[in-house]
Amino acid sequence: MKSKNFKSTFNGSSRVFDNLSGEWWDENGSFKALHSFNIIRLEYLKKNNFHKSFNGLSVLDIGCGGGILCEPLSRLGAQVTGIDSNEKAIKVAREHAKMKNLKINYINGELSNVAKNSFDIITCMEVLEHVENVNQIISMSNDFLKKDGIFFGSTINKTLSSYLFAIFFAENVLQVVPRGTHEWKKFLKPNYVKKQFLKNGFNNFQVQGVNYNPFKNKWSLSEKTLINYMFFANNS
Repeated sequence: MKSKNFKSTFNGSSRVFDNLSGEWWDENGSFKALHSFNIIRLEYLKKNNFHKSFNGLSVLDIGCGGGILCEPLSRLGAQVTGIDSNEKAIKVAREHAKMKNLKINYINGELSNVAKNSFDIITCMEVLEHVENVNQIISMSNDFLKKDGIFFGSTINKTLSSYLFAIFFAENVLQVVPRGTHEWKKFLKPNYVKKQFLKNGFNNFQVQGVNYNPFKNKWSLSEKTLINYMFFANNS
């Protein structure tokens, strides 16, 4: 398939991340909610990894930012590649990995730089709600995965609750998320995401709701998907 420019798939929120590039690894800064979420994300990945262990697996993290998820996956023994359209974020990721003596392949640029059939697992966390063409990311991801590969993702549901809590309160009132990070019109209902994966050759699509307590800066698993949710699908 013809690969398109990875940078063109993202909206103006990339400017927000560009301005906050120096805060990626400040656990009490603008990304503190993301650092807290990382604990739950890793638990979810470990629980639903059909391969049982990450040791020796090839992992691609799409929209890796400053490498918050890449680094713990590398410590688990995975061979990690992180790709992001934000040049400053990738610079931070490379510098931090070097400081921590971690070998992570970071790419700033296009998804066309990624080799087909080369990854056991793809992660795409808090990214799909920022892209212009969700179907393109999913279709290309299936090309990148090996047989029996797994795609793990997390995003935000398109509901009244998500507008009130993920945008109005989180960004404007409590300010636990940088203002301007999200656009409600780009939020994604779980059934829509499921349809996109199934039509692109994935199966066994599973969804897991998550809740965030901004006062305790703590995430927990939930049966409800009114706001945030994680999911996985495999291509066997």
